[in-house]
Amino acid sequence: MGSLLMLMVLVALAGVVAINFYNIAGDGASTHPLMAKISLESCEGGLFNDGPQNKRATLENNTIVLLHEGGSSLPVDAISIKISGYGNSYHGIADGNGTKIVGNAEIFYENLSLTGKNPTYYLVNNKATLEDGSWNVGERLVLCGKDSAVGATKSSVKVSVDGDSDTSDNYGFKVGSEIIIKVVDTKSSNVIAEQRAIVKHYEG
Repeated sequence: MGSLLMLMVLVALAGVVAINFYNIAGDGASTHPLMAKISLESCEGGLFNDGPQNKRATLENNTIVLLHEGGSSLPVDAISIKISGYGNSYHGIADGNGTKIVGNAEIFYENLSLTGKNPTYYLVNNKATLEDGSWNVGERLVLCGKDSAVGATKSSVKVSVDGDSDTSDNYGFKVGSEIIIKVVDTKSSNVIAEQRAIVKHYEG
């Protein structure tokens, strides 16, 4: 009888240990940080409607191309991008009667999904990446100064200049200036990749 009770206790303890190990392993998998090698292929643009004519560019001419070269597939709804540098935006409507503002610009892509973005540019430039909801190895991500949502749709691209966030959420960067790009895991706030680039004039 005593041996039987001892055996039952050992079986119960083994079950508890197995369950705890499974939970720990499961937690570890769910919190595993996203890791990827992201390279910068190109960075072109120029301030729009400001400065010398030969160094200007349109909003859509301001483009940053990033290449996923290895590591985790990055879910587009769980990745944000921060860009900082000397640039410009508008109070009001960029293509209308807005007031131009120039200074230290901060651009924040809340996520990489199509939600809150301009499909004319963001969808067309990133169709392959958006199709399966993940930024995968070998795929390019193209960011454009006119990615912000149009009309009454709330934009998921936020732009501030010298701390002023009351902008059209469109952007351009000064030719010859340096910008910093950070790809961030939104859930953990870990920086997956950071790149610096000198803005080249858009050549078409």
